[in-house]
Amino acid sequence: MKKITAKVLVLGTIMLSCGASFMWPINTIFIHNYLHKSLAVAGIVLFFNSLCNFIGNYIGGKMFDRLGGHKTAMINASIALIALMGVIINHNWPAFPIFLSMLGFGIGGTYTVINSSAAFIGGVDRYKVFNNIYMGSKIGSLIGTAICSVIVGIQISLVFVADFICVLGFLVMAYFLYNNPAKIGKKEPAKKVSFKWKLTPGIGWIILFLNLTWIVNSQWGSNISTHLTDIGVPVGKYSFLWTINSLIVIVFLPVLNHFAGKRDWFKKIQVALGVVLFIVALGSLVGSTHYLSYAAGMVFLILGEMLVYPTVAALVSETTPKSESGLYQSIVSMSENFPKAIGPFLGGVLIEKSSYNTMFLLAMIMLVLSLFVLWRAYRKLVWDRKELVD
Repeated sequence: MKKITAKVLVLGTIMLSCGASFMWPINTIFIHNYLHKSLAVAGIVLFFNSLCNFIGNYIGGKMFDRLGGHKTAMINASIALIALMGVIINHNWPAFPIFLSMLGFGIGGTYTVINSSAAFIGGVDRYKVFNNIYMGSKIGSLIGTAICSVIVGIQISLVFVADFICVLGFLVMAYFLYNNPAKIGKKEPAKKVSFKWKLTPGIGWIILFLNLTWIVNSQWGSNISTHLTDIGVPVGKYSFLWTINSLIVIVFLPVLNHFAGKRDWFKKIQVALGVVLFIVALGSLVGSTHYLSYAAGMVFLILGEMLVYPTVAALVSETTPKSESGLYQSIVSMSENFPKAIGPFLGGVLIEKSSYNTMFLLAMIMLVLSLFVLWRAYRKLVWDRKELVD
């Protein structure tokens, strides 16, 4: 079996992201309009989908470290395929939410394989690998949402078929091209022991940082969308913001890779700079009822995401042992999916008790707090790396 490459990981990300992008734009609409359930019920269904994705991240990481990338990818992609077959055959109530949760579990484990495998790619900058994986997710999202907008007008069940085809394509590719990098990790037993417990404080700060930022950023795909429609912005214009999101990544991420690759000092500040852009994005919304303010906020948001999340994944990969790559990358994924599950609920409660502007201001305070957490995380991880990884 050929050694896994960065291109294979990016291609796999495009396939999975494209498939997911067929589903997520219509899940709430399908549950509310076609299954005739309330928006509250739809929210509960999506919560369990995120929760199962969260569990899939963790179990997928453990499987990666014990079974290797090949078997883990095959098992989890197969679970996702079975779930999609179930949705295609029976997308009524309560079959749909059951299969959707099962799909979340399978996809969660599959994504962990991609990020964990990146730790074993030699000869390339780890930051560029994770940036390219991130760009692959946006390319897939752009393709998926564009095709979804066409086929959903023909028949909404075709969306499930399209997702099935994407996951099937990934499964075939994984069978031939996703080798078992975990075998490499078994050559490093000494490092595995030396990292035990000592790295926990640094990873703990990373978990807290990711949770704080994702609780805030999850508002953009949930409560902020409702706010836009409340002030009279059509749903189509809101959807266009996510198209802008993907296009910005595709255009600017290669430029960022080139810039950061030649300037080591930039890598040290880019995560903090990204958080500052998150704050600016929310600041553009305070007291505003203009569509252009939200469009500008979305631009700042995605530029911040480009600087923050691939870099954090690369930092964790570089400062943790390869033999436990699955565990640590699953932690990164879980720290994204858990706040995505609870963030919209927390934001919704705050808005009901106060106002959108109050939510925006509190979210900005949380982001300022995350800068302190980031400083602690970076200091601890770099210190531990100097002491234990040499």
